[in-house]
Amino acid sequence: MLNKALSFATDRVCERFGVPVTLRRFLAGQAPGLQVQLEPTPDALWLGSVPRWHEWGQAGQIHGEAFQAGEVTGWSAGRHFGYHATREVLPDLAGFGSCVRTPRWRCDIQDVTGLQASKSELLKFDSLDALAQRGARSMVSEVTRSKLSALLAHRDLRFLRQPKASEHFVRHLWDGRLFVANSGGTLRFAAARWIAGRIGLPVPLCAELHSGSIEPLAVSGLRRNYELFAVSTRDAALAIGLHEALRRLRAPYFSKPLPAPYTDAQALFLPRDDKRALAAAAELRAAGLPDLGKHLSALVLRQHMNLVRQGEGAQALAA
Repeated sequence: MLNKALSFATDRVCERFGVPVTLRRFLAGQAPGLQVQLEPTPDALWLGSVPRWHEWGQAGQIHGEAFQAGEVTGWSAGRHFGYHATREVLPDLAGFGSCVRTPRWRCDIQDVTGLQASKSELLKFDSLDALAQRGARSMVSEVTRSKLSALLAHRDLRFLRQPKASEHFVRHLWDGRLFVANSGGTLRFAAARWIAGRIGLPVPLCAELHSGSIEPLAVSGLRRNYELFAVSTRDAALAIGLHEALRRLRAPYFSKPLPAPYTDAQALFLPRDDKRALAAAAELRAAGLPDLGKHLSALVLRQHMNLVRQGEGAQALAA
């Protein structure tokens, strides 16, 4: 009992001087349970598998509580070694992303790489061609113009002719792929696309395009002011333990859930202008927790490269 009391007192003294002994000890045993897989599944056909980063900073509700755009919760250091819970609005987070809508946007059916409907079907395959060949075999047994016309005329594919307001194209610019937010007809769409590709027949599509993007200056601003990490909240006890260790150090920090489809993960924002926050960041990095700042910068770079490719493609079509 005495040794335990001495150890606790020693920890308190160390932490008073900014040494994160509790956090270090906690991460040494629990870091694997806090890991987050930031990269989505490669070649996923389901629109819902693409992280909705453009919505991350928007106003909304979290666990039934209303939040302003860019608002985060956390703990802040005050005068005379004070430390208190706080809610703040981070301007860079408030302007983190946007969505531009382009009416009557046109493309060919071969440009589409994924769909929204039929989640259970889409998760089983790595391409729409594979979905057509293995998931819709009876629909592609006849590779002819008449079969293609019959598929396209089916009522399940009415969105190709008269899309509803909820049926549109979606492209997240950091991802680059083109999806159709459809409400049905998944297998027939895949089959029609496959047959059209085999016989070399264009199938023009026209609907509103929703283009989500990340603001590069917002990412650079957040990284300039904060060390950013992603941590899992799947195990509530581990998540609570991490926050308790940060508070034992009296490190200022903020947190915010990651966007869909990350259902059990949050971001930690550790201010770069605070020594205790930087000490905590060093421990998180040493424990191998994902550097969210680097991940976001990588997404911005991909977004730029995708925009360049789209520009080159548009020039080629115009020529």
